[in-house]
Amino acid sequence: MNHEYDLIAPFYDIEHAHFAEDLDMYHNFAELCGGKILELACGSGRVMLSLADEGYEITGIDNSSEMLNIAREALTEAGVAARCTLLEQDLCDFHVEQKFRLAIIALGSFAHITKRKDQQRALAAVRAHMSPGGTFIVDISNGDARYMENLSGQVLHQGTWQDDEGNYFTHFVSPASATHTHQLELTHFYDRHVQGGNVERTVVTTQLYLFERSEMELLLEQAGFVVKNVYGDHDLGPYHIESPRMIFIAEAR
Repeated sequence: MNHEYDLIAPFYDIEHAHFAEDLDMYHNFAELCGGKILELACGSGRVMLSLADEGYEITGIDNSSEMLNIAREALTEAGVAARCTLLEQDLCDFHVEQKFRLAIIALGSFAHITKRKDQQRALAAVRAHMSPGGTFIVDISNGDARYMENLSGQVLHQGTWQDDEGNYFTHFVSPASATHTHQLELTHFYDRHVQGGNVERTVVTTQLYLFERSEMELLLEQAGFVVKNVYGDHDLGPYHIESPRMIFIAEAR
């Protein structure tokens, strides 16, 4: 993930706090794999909290101190912090003194790594921390990213949420495609206001790499993984070009 997430951490947490469509998938693989879990780009701890609540020991890595602060608070409040380790490190060259049976990168976070050498370094780092035969899950946005690729210059309303104190949070995003680099540049507008009050706006730009299936499969194989399956949604339905997700299930050689 990018350091831009330091600026939008509270907004991101509110927007994704109740997203649970992928949790059953991670719970099922955690049960199959057994052992300790590594989550890359763990953010504000949504997936970590759910898995730790089931008794799993998890190490979460992110390069945003603000996202990790939110995760730490949530894990402590839920009473599962003792089973969780949070580390502020770069995904491209992180180091942990242990091996894992399951590693995950959830909700499209890997696509924020837009340079090929950095993608290769990140995958090599993951492989170095996995036991042979361990499972690596990479969830990449497919349908939404391709939809936004065709809406360059438009402004899309992602949603509006209200917190316990009555503040409203609204997220708009404006995509700009760069077909020669196969990337999306996303300008995010995060607004906070109370009913009838002034609007406080935070503007952040992020980059998103648009992966093709064969491209990602090759990167995983070069890093020392065998791709076992590619799914198109969190219910593990078959992948096709218009699937909402592109979820790679890879095994460490």
